[in-house]
Amino acid sequence: MNRMAALIRRAEPTDVETLGTLHSGCWRELYPTVLPAAVLEELSPAMMSGLWAKFVARGGAYEQYVAEVDGEVVGFAGIGPGREPGYEEAVELYFLYVHPEHRRKSIGKQLLKTVQAHYTWLWAGNRPAQAFYKKAKFYPDSVAREGSLFGAPIEEDRFSG
Repeated sequence: MNRMAALIRRAEPTDVETLGTLHSGCWRELYPTVLPAAVLEELSPAMMSGLWAKFVARGGAYEQYVAEVDGEVVGFAGIGPGREPGYEEAVELYFLYVHPEHRRKSIGKQLLKTVQAHYTWLWAGNRPAQAFYKKAKFYPDSVAREGSLFGAPIEEDRFSG
């Protein structure tokens, strides 16, 4: 693994198009066996850019971060209040993705350290993500759920750190 220092900063409105393209690409790469092809088609860069415009504008307890390498956004993470009853005061990691060419270079670790999340939900079939979080001292806490990802059912496990 080659470590790479990334600049971690808050996402800004000027980032939404880049983030939409990166987010769409990550989903197409990681979820082709989970999400129907029609759903993946809907998650176009333009649609995801629209979502990112809402994420960035939300403010308050909701924070989004980007990782830059040589001025290029190569990863992102988003946090906010816990969504489960009893976890409203906890910080939930809603998402963390890194461009495939920049994975295994400690960029995800830098993002995770910055956001200071208490827990996250992971697709039960995403073994590489589970290994990443375990290495970062996030472990499954015996809570699982049948979630929904853009209308597609998905089994998720909660990992707490």
